[in-house]
Amino acid sequence: MAYLVSPECVSCEVEEGIAILDLRSNTYFSLDPVGAAIWDRMAVPASVDDLTAAIAAEYKVAPEDCRRDISDLLDDMLTHGLIQTV
Repeated sequence: MAYLVSPECVSCEVEEGIAILDLRSNTYFSLDPVGAAIWDRMAVPASVDDLTAAIAAEYKVAPEDCRRDISDLLDDMLTHGLIQTV
């Protein structure tokens, strides 16, 4: 399964990460720099494995810890409609 940013969401960089606007609900969300790096990688379809490998390498963290945190973030983003599965 791969994840992709929802077409109903727009984002912009802010001082400490990114701000996301869900155009359907007019709700803002924010992500820290690590979350922003994950978000940016989902501009094209990305799997949990793809995201884990990229973030673990970039931030030099254990892949198993990284995978768990990314999975939690993806679940939250899916719940709020910020991303979709493809």
